Amino acid sequence: MIRLALAFCLAASPGWATVDGWPALYDVAGVASDDVLNVRSEPGAAGDVIGALAPDATDVEVIRPNGDESWGLVNTGEGTGWVSLAFLARQPGQWAGSRPAVRQCFGTEPFWSLDYAEPAILLSMPDRADRAGLISGLFRSASRIDRFVYSGSFFPTETGEQNVVLALRTEACSDGMSDRVYGIGVEMFLAGSGDPTENGLWSGCCSLAPPGR
Repeated sequence: MIRLALAFCLAASPGWATVDGWPALYDVAGVASDDVLNVRSEPGAAGDVIGALAPDATDVEVIRPNGDESWGLVNTGEGTGWVSLAFLARQPGQWAGSRPAVRQCFGTEPFWSLDYAEPAILLSMPDRADRAGLISGLFRSASRIDRFVYSGSFFPTETGEQNVVLALRTEACSDGMSDRVYGIGVEMFLAGSGDPTENGLWSGCCSLAPPGR
């Protein structure tokens, strides 16, 4: 029986709360219902239009802003583009040092993905049955505001209960197979399974956007 005991060692100082953290989630705002918010090839109205966001789009992940924080970098298709932050409303509670509310992590070679709907997790890997579990511990580094650890375990199967540790860092990250970029890197460590092939270290990126975005 897994007992859920969420340990939030994540209190931030008042100074951190005055600085915006990145990446961050936004909702489209101020765009007419019959219009779209253009995604451009560079920050500025002169950039080519390479994509669009619906006028009611929510949970838009902005990886980072440009120098004066007037435009934000977002993923579109298999690459990235820029949207005007004047038409995006920042969701609350996303300051420097706050815990990144990741919704999915993933990596390549070998491919893996982990969906997270706090506190539930679901791990998918090639040629293996999906594994469900819970995150039971959330910690921030004692010396850095951009390092976090999520710990938990998967429900027991015929190979036993497997533990998971996700070490997150807020920094530029590539998925290794497209021109998309992310703002959170991760090392996932699996241990404890009776099948040693299920244990090991996997590297990848994480996103604040829901799976499928």
